[in-house]
Order: sequence, then structure tokens, then C-alpha cells
Amino acid sequence: MTDYMAQMLNELMGPQRNSLPGEGAAIDFDHPDVCRDFLVGFCLAEAFRNTKNDLGFCQFPIHDEALKKRYQESNRFGRLGYEEKYFERLNRLHNEVRRKIEKNEARLVHTRADTHVSSEVYDKKKQNLIEKREILGRRIEGLMEEAEIEGAQGNVAAAQTAVQKADELTKERDALQKEEENLEIERQRAIVMEEQLTAGNKQMQVCQVCGCFMLTNDAQSRIDDHLSGKLHIAYTRIKEQIDLMVKNKEEKRLQLEREKGKDRDDKTERKHDDRDRDRERDRDRKERDSRRDRSRDRDRRSSRRSRSRDGRDRRSDDRRGSDRRDRRDRSRSRDRRRH
Repeated sequence: MTDYMAQMLNELMGPQRNSLPGEGAAIDFDHPDVCRDFLVGFCLAEAFRNTKNDLGFCQFPIHDEALKKRYQESNRFGRLGYEEKYFERLNRLHNEVRRKIEKNEARLVHTRADTHVSSEVYDKKKQNLIEKREILGRRIEGLMEEAEIEGAQGNVAAAQTAVQKADELTKERDALQKEEENLEIERQRAIVMEEQLTAGNKQMQVCQVCGCFMLTNDAQSRIDDHLSGKLHIAYTRIKEQIDLMVKNKEEKRLQLEREKGKDRDDKTERKHDDRDRDRERDRDRKERDSRRDRSRDRDRRSSRRSRSRDGRDRRSDDRRGSDRRDRRDRSRSRDRRRH
């Protein structure tokens, strides 16, 4: 009881209710007393409080809108695993109510089918059971008479065998009697349910949100009361929250795909730019090489022409020198002949 009251006080006044002014330490959204469900969406324990599906008090007493806003605006939003765990709890509750809806619908269909079982069918089943019991009764009587005769004649083993068979048939007859009683109980239940379902020409239906039974064509005020009930609202919020989280997850996935596609396009464009620059550098290099080659060719041709001129000049000088030597030699020869 003490823990219960403390929990209620924490819910109303917060976990720092006993702190003096200025003593309360600053609390962030990752504080262990902060409700993670509330940070992501809404507290499930609070949603089902005081309903027939009450989950009890939330074990995390802090439900603060400012902390919720701070978390959703922080760079840690979606990175602490809160959303994944919350989504699991939402799905578990949603699956539970879906099973409840299916079960109640099957129950309603079965009940309606039971109410349409005719008296003729019931009477036929009952008559069949009565006939089987009567047949077994006659066989039991015959076996007991046989046991008496065998016993009177001193055939103890045969008498015991007849008694054992009679006991087995008696068990079968008792089972048929039980089946007949169950059939009658089922018939009475069907009659009562039919009276309830058809009272005032009203039919039952199953709420597709919370799984509760509702009267078809009921008064609008009662329908509004049901739709505004806390249990119905809780399951409505669960379905809406699941749809919202699935939508956000899909949008995030598409955004990541677009970013990846943009990265691939940027990489492809950079590769194209790199190839264009490489081709341009290759062209520039080839042009420079070509210019150097042409320059070397010109230099070689110029060098050959220069060497050719030098050779002609040397040959001309050699011829002139040879002519001078020849003239000197002829002059000396003439001088010797004179002397």
C-alpha cells in the first residue's frame, strides 16, 4: 500500500516532490526515471489506466512534455533504441486485440449458428442417443443373465468374462447419457443467447478497434459512449501510432535511398570529370610532346645544315690551301730551273 501511494504521489508531483527549492538536480531525457514510451509517443500504462485491460502504474514516474520535446529535437533522437522497443510493445498489444477480435467474431458466428439449429435436428440427435442407450441396456441385461447362468453351472471364468463385458458396456451407456445431457445444456444455452441477441430485434457485433461486443443499430448516445471510452481510445491511439511509425520509417528509408542515389550520381559525375581531366591532361601532354618533337626535329635539321655548311667551308679552305701549296711548289720548281 505504501508503494502504491508513493507511486501515485510521483505521478502527481514528480519524483523530486520531497526536494527543497534549488535542491533538485537537472533531469535530462535519458534519466532512468523518465518514461521512454512517453518520449517516443505516449505512455501505454497511462493509456490503459482504470480499464479492464489495466497495465498497472508506469514504472517510470516522469512524463514531461519539455523532456519529450528536448529528446525529439536532440541529435540522439532515434539512436537510443527507444523507438524499436516501443514499436515492439505497440505491436504486441495490437496483435493481442486482433486475436481478441477474431475470437469474439468466431464466438458470435458460432452462437448465431447455434441459434439456428432447428428442433428437428436436436430431436434427431437426442433420439439417436436414446436408441443407442437402449441397445446397450439390452446387451447389458443379456450379459448379466449369461453371467448368472454360467455361475450357476460353475463356470466362474465365463461368468467373470460376461460381467466384465457388461461393465464396459455400462461405461459406454453412461457416456451416451452424459452426451445427451450436454446436448440439452447446449440447446438451452443457444435458446438463451438467441433471446439475448434477438431481444428487441437487436443483433450483436464486434468492435473492430477494441474487440468489445456492441449492439447493432444501438442508440447513437451509447455508440458515442463506446467510442469515447478509454479502452477504445487506447487501442485507437495504438493503431494510429503504429501507422505513424511505419510511415516515418518508410520515409526515412526512401530518404536514405535518395541520398545513396545522389552519392552514386555525384561519384559518377566526379568519375566523369576525372576522366575528362585525364583526357585533357593526356591531350596537353601529347601536344607538348609533339611540340618538343617538332622542336627537336628543327634543331636536328638546323644542326645538320650547320654541319653541312661547316664541311663545305672546310673543303673549300682545303682546296684553297692545296692550290696555294701547288702554286708555291711550282714557283720553287721554276726557281730551281733558273739556277
